[in-house]
Amino acid sequence: MQTTPVRWTTADLELFAGDSRSETLRERRNRYEIIDGELFVTKATHWDHQSSCANIVTVLKIWSDETGLGKAAIAPGIILSDADNVIPDVVWASYERLERLLN
Repeated sequence: MQTTPVRWTTADLELFAGDSRSETLRERRNRYEIIDGELFVTKATHWDHQSSCANIVTVLKIWSDETGLGKAAIAPGIILSDADNVIPDVVWASYERLERLLN
C-alpha cells in the first residue's frame, strides 16, 4: 500500500491559530513554516537569539536609512507561494523587491 504524503498549504496554518501561551500576550509556543508543501514546527526562539536579530536589523536599518535603498524587518511572515510560507529571522529587501513582496 502506497501512501501519498500530506502537502501543506498556507491555508492549513489556520489549524494552529489557537497555539498561544496566553490570551493576552498572543505569543506562539511554536513556529510553523511550510517549505515546498512540508510542515516544519520549531520552538519559539530564545531571548539571546532575538537580541542578536535586533542588533542585526538595527545595523541594516541605519544603513537603509542612510542609503535609501530598502527596509529591514525582524521575523516577517513571507508567503512565497501557497506551498511556501516561511518566517526568516531577519530580512532586508530593496524598495523595488519590497513592493512585489507586499502585493
